[in-house]
Amino acid sequence: MKIKYKYDCVDNLNILAHYSTYEDFDDWYKIVKPILKHKEFQKRRLFIHHENESLWTHSIKVSFNAYRYAKKHNINTYNCAIAGLLHDFYTRAWQYSEQLEKLDKKYRYNFINGKKKKISEMHAFTHPKEALDNSKKYFKKYLNKEIENTIVTHMFPLSLLTKYKFPKYKEGFVITLIDKFVSLNLLYNIKSVPKYFGLTKIN
Repeated sequence: MKIKYKYDCVDNLNILAHYSTYEDFDDWYKIVKPILKHKEFQKRRLFIHHENESLWTHSIKVSFNAYRYAKKHNINTYNCAIAGLLHDFYTRAWQYSEQLEKLDKKYRYNFINGKKKKISEMHAFTHPKEALDNSKKYFKKYLNKEIENTIVTHMFPLSLLTKYKFPKYKEGFVITLIDKFVSLNLLYNIKSVPKYFGLTKIN
């Protein structure tokens, strides 16, 4: 497990080392390694996603835990590993950190623009489609119809308010479930729920 990182991770948690002791790690890692090594995906090490957790760490948590769940329940493990890793592969960061200044301004668009958004334009409703578009741009060869639908509907039930509605495949419900499960630190307090769904800013 050798990856050269261009950027230090904002949460300073070596999530890959943490999971490397698990029995299923090597098989999962073979699937996701090309994406993890890609310089564009590694920029998510600089994105704050939930509280003090980086988007890099969050995405790996969802991917690995979804892979293990899928293996146990005879669901497509490849689809869950890839969809879990890319479900939040959005470009426009929604939480500001100084580390973002190292990147092109397109990643800081939400802070540079300063325009007040309608509810339908907020992160919770826009980032799944943005993640899908970005995934097609950089990792199209790893996608299929199940993965694409899973990415764009992973915010279910909020996805019901978009044109994508609800997950069509088992993988979609797995990622929806695991995404919420690994984010439970935000859901202990009812007041934190809007933060989790991207309806308010954490910082």
